[in-house]
Amino acid sequence: MRQETKILLVAFAVVLVALVLAFFAMRASKRPVQQNQATTMQVWQVTLCYPDLKASKLVKLSLSVGATSMERVVSEIFERLKSPDSPDLSPAIPAGAKLLSVRREGDILVLDVSNEFTQPEFWQGSDVAHLRLQALVHTLTSLPQIRAVRILVNGQIPEALGGHEELSEPIEPDPTL
Repeated sequence: MRQETKILLVAFAVVLVALVLAFFAMRASKRPVQQNQATTMQVWQVTLCYPDLKASKLVKLSLSVGATSMERVVSEIFERLKSPDSPDLSPAIPAGAKLLSVRREGDILVLDVSNEFTQPEFWQGSDVAHLRLQALVHTLTSLPQIRAVRILVNGQIPEALGGHEELSEPIEPDPTL
């Protein structure tokens, strides 16, 4: 074989390899870029409020919660409000209640909770019902840009808690507490 033919074959092979590599490079660049699924942790400053039923007032405690979303923060708060650390304080939420979902509608936080939230014996007495509900509302409105809380039970507007605390409209914090 002549020298020129060998050079042409090598040049052809180089061009062919370059074309194949260019083809695969273009296919790879058309694939969607995978986003990093790990979301960054954020620290949320919250004021936990528990009812002091003996003194008829709310006790406010500062808390930092690390979470990746407001929904996770609300879930953490919901669980903490079931069992205060101090025996002098009462829970703001019945122990068996479950948080089914959380969403924002502007500056209103909407909670959808299970039936256990409305246990009549937990909400008995107008002062008790008001303090417990306001402990929940004051706590959740301590989150950024939340003005009021709407509570649904299994997606529906429930009866008044303990026959006293109406839940048909969003609840704002009582400034007298």
